[in-house]
Amino acid sequence: MGLQAVLGLLLLQSFLLTCQGELAYLTTWDGWSFYKVKAVGNMTNTNVKATCEGAGMRYPCFYTGHGRCTHWWTSDCIAFNHDELDCRTPLVLSTKMCFTIFPHNCERLDDMFVYMPMWHGDDTSWGVDYDTTSWALIGAHYSDKYALCAVESPNVITG
Repeated sequence: MGLQAVLGLLLLQSFLLTCQGELAYLTTWDGWSFYKVKAVGNMTNTNVKATCEGAGMRYPCFYTGHGRCTHWWTSDCIAFNHDELDCRTPLVLSTKMCFTIFPHNCERLDDMFVYMPMWHGDDTSWGVDYDTTSWALIGAHYSDKYALCAVESPNVITG
């Protein structure tokens, strides 16, 4: 592992120690580790992005950005291979973690909101509520939930 990767890993570990309870590791997929990070304020795309960047992380879009999966995706978002599971990031993560394609049936994704550019024509993100088995929640109507964020995993070998 190179010096830059080691320093990045140390920085992430330091951040994780200072934010216990405010983030939760979800899974690692295609060289990215995914986390739910506690946000403050309305769950808009702007807030999801700012929460991830404030945590030293990147943010995925609703679509994976890989291959044909670029509808609700921008080049600022991460891109990852979905192995043909589904083009939609929450469904890929739900399938990997909970063995169901339905994110609202995956408790680990509860209260999570993902960046979804131009959904409803505005700045709202897309969310999941496990407790009410609801999905496609309009983020602008919710506050103080979790942003879906990602960080490159230097120990993952791809290709």
